[in-house]
Amino acid sequence: MTVATAELERTHTRRFARSDWALVSDLDGTLLGDEDGLRAFSAWVKQHRGRLKLVYNSGRLVDSIAEVIASTALPVPDAIIGGIGTEIRYTRGSRLAGRWLSNVEGWNRSLIESIVSGFDGVDQQPENNQAPYKVSFYAFDASASLLKEMRRRLDQAGCRADLIYSSARDLDFVPRGANKGSAAAFLTSAWSLPPERVVVSGDTGNDLAMFEIGCRGIVVANAHSELRNLEGDHVYHAEGRHAYGVLEGLRQFLGGMYADEFLGA
Repeated sequence: MTVATAELERTHTRRFARSDWALVSDLDGTLLGDEDGLRAFSAWVKQHRGRLKLVYNSGRLVDSIAEVIASTALPVPDAIIGGIGTEIRYTRGSRLAGRWLSNVEGWNRSLIESIVSGFDGVDQQPENNQAPYKVSFYAFDASASLLKEMRRRLDQAGCRADLIYSSARDLDFVPRGANKGSAAAFLTSAWSLPPERVVVSGDTGNDLAMFEIGCRGIVVANAHSELRNLEGDHVYHAEGRHAYGVLEGLRQFLGGMYADEFLGA
């Protein structure tokens, strides 16, 4: 545990018996990327915090997320989902985090590394990007046929892993069924929040699973094509970039839900 993680645990004392809704948001490229927008978002969250559960859902590992919270204007959240949905922290005690991915079958890190490292143009990411249930590589502009062949070889070897490719660069492997969406659904269900009371936001392909769990979704203007192609009444394509886009989407969705009280800055 890093110093920032320990400090976040000490300062995170606000608990709510009940919240009306939750925001589950990606960080890099979504909330992060514009300091003025982030300050505006932080002020808005503070104004409405009594009815809000705030969750950060990132490809970063939990300790890295804690460092970012400590060094930016990000509000302290109620929970953190890290490692593309493979870690959950900062819920009530550690019980909830302990139940997530507690019975993983068919997960074999060394087998994944052996198979995937054999492909040309694929390089394993630094150790600080790896986790017990996440193996990460760089694969710039990987073709669909390459990714399909990786999946085939993993399945043939009996490795129950999902492949998540995003930003035309990041190639991640996680246990079958573990992703940002399933982790967000697990967490918000534990808080007794139905999907219609959950808003998610993101900018890349590894956020796509959050838009598939029946909740409302915000796609920021700087998002990659993986999300810009999403359609449906539950998806709002913001004109604003980064945190400004998240704020724009929140006002769109929650303004309709709670009228004028949620339209303030």
